[in-house]
Amino acid sequence: MKRFLVILTTFIVQLVCTQFLHAAENNVAVELHAFRVVADKNGQKLVPTTEAKPGETIEYQVTYRNAGATAARDVLATLPVPKGGVSYVADSATPVTVQASLDGTQFSPVPLTRTVTRNGKQQTETVPVSEYRFLRWKLGEIAPGKSITVSSRMRLDNAQG
Repeated sequence: MKRFLVILTTFIVQLVCTQFLHAAENNVAVELHAFRVVADKNGQKLVPTTEAKPGETIEYQVTYRNAGATAARDVLATLPVPKGGVSYVADSATPVTVQASLDGTQFSPVPLTRTVTRNGKQQTETVPVSEYRFLRWKLGEIAPGKSITVSSRMRLDNAQG
């Protein structure tokens, strides 16, 4: 459990550092919420949380609110995937037009692919989502007083403890 709390804290610090400079230029406030995904009789529900156990899934919701008097332009929402036993859950990103990155520098639409050489031949293969380290959405323009929320689910690997 302690390991996940450290991961969650590191994740929040990464998110704040990643978003602060660009958001400050646009007067965009960034707010993160974490929810544990829990099965119930109606399917699933989201329970606010600051911790999770191995095997559990967390949904991160990040709201970008324009606190300025003019439109915020070219807003990018970047959500890091914590290192150390946390994996992005495939197809859980909203909006679905998301990009991903392995290094935080080069982003491409999901699913990511790469070229590998096997038996002397180049092949294109899909990168496992467990290798994704960042997700990014191009939010474009946010009008004054308006907000946009992005979300994605992450799973804490069972091997952690």
